[in-house]
Amino acid sequence: MKNIMLNAKGLAIAFVGAWLAVWIKLPLPWLLGPLLITLLIGSFGISNPCHPRWRMTGQVIIGMVLGLYFSPALMNALSIYWMFIVFGILWSMVLSLALALLQYKVNQLDWATAWFASAIGSASEMVNIAEKHQAQVDKVAASHSLRIVILVVLVPIFMGLYFDVTWSVPTQPVLNISVFSTVLLFIIALVVAKLSDALNVLNAWILGPLFLVGMLSYFELLNQSFPAWFIAFGQLCIGWSLGSKFPFSFLKNNQKFLFFTLLFNFIALLLSIFLVISLVQFVSVDAKVLLLGLSPGGIAEMSLMAKVLGLSVPIIVAFQLSRLIFVILTTRIFYRLSKKLFF
Repeated sequence: MKNIMLNAKGLAIAFVGAWLAVWIKLPLPWLLGPLLITLLIGSFGISNPCHPRWRMTGQVIIGMVLGLYFSPALMNALSIYWMFIVFGILWSMVLSLALALLQYKVNQLDWATAWFASAIGSASEMVNIAEKHQAQVDKVAASHSLRIVILVVLVPIFMGLYFDVTWSVPTQPVLNISVFSTVLLFIIALVVAKLSDALNVLNAWILGPLFLVGMLSYFELLNQSFPAWFIAFGQLCIGWSLGSKFPFSFLKNNQKFLFFTLLFNFIALLLSIFLVISLVQFVSVDAKVLLLGLSPGGIAEMSLMAKVLGLSVPIIVAFQLSRLIFVILTTRIFYRLSKKLFF
């Protein structure tokens, strides 16, 4: 009963945050509203814990929604961006090394914690790897969560100001909407996600459902949209989960670490924006796609922004997934190499 009450309270707070964000016309209100209100009340010592199953639910929903945008035409468009995808991987390596050195020098973290806290990959995977190298797991997790938070908050604001984008652009024609088929597909997607997770697939709770719906869309076996409330609920779960990563005790006891980590990631985002603005002066590519692709964010968050803006979701997924796989496969190798070089 206590767990039920805690979950009910958390959902209620997240819904209030979403409603307020809609009311003040905040970009991505169902994502940012729950995130910001959970962070705000957490800073006053009021916890709003989010059970991992809520984030998993949100990831499954977002994976399903993103899968709708996989079509033969968009998949062919990936051939235009392959060089930029490789460039994005190299750029993430440069940012990771710079962030690690700053964390080591300024925040005075041990090198293992500084390295895995700065590697621009999946937070869960980095935490698992960091634990095996005796790093401070709480700071690794907090660093990755802060990176995503600052991107989710600032990228929409920047794009709204610089590109004058509208955050309500429809990205797909409205097709049949069936609550029954949505629920049935959600159950199947949950099973696929669970199987993917059991097989240790990267980001299984997003990529499993994305692959399922993506294949159905690619072969034109799925001719429907998902209800707006279903998509909004997925965003709410992810926003709530991100905001709940910082309990009051952590906020209180690690103020210097949190301040400089926010500052470092803000600088990394500024550098990425400057790089994109410079690149588009010499190449004919969509600056908005390049910005979301090169931003050091996560698959769900960056792809969700692409969806709302009507951009090519598969291209953003390709950027973020390629970097994610590369970082997870090589971060331990580069950690050992960096330890030999610097220590």
